[in-house]
Amino acid sequence: MNEFVLGQLDAYCYMVERGKPAAMIPVQKHYTAEAIKFISKCSNSKLKVFVENLSDDWDTLWIYKYPHILEVIKELQQAPDNIFSKWALGKLFGYDEESIQNFINRS
Repeated sequence: MNEFVLGQLDAYCYMVERGKPAAMIPVQKHYTAEAIKFISKCSNSKLKVFVENLSDDWDTLWIYKYPHILEVIKELQQAPDNIFSKWALGKLFGYDEESIQNFINRS
């Protein structure tokens, strides 16, 4: 895995450990196990990872800390098509109300 992706994983772990509800990153399937190991090592096993199939060659890794966040991840649409879904996805990624409102207004 290249240094850029490792840097992203490190930054996402840092943010989730300090209060961001979740982060997600696409990784090539042949790097999934290495990425999960890196996340575990980076966070001293405090963070959890949920893996979703993105395509034949790619996975989406969701990084989160609290068990209830997994249920939120599973329920949300990846391409939100209504205000509630956009708001919930914004909250999941740690955005404030003003930023979410600006996004909704632009959509």
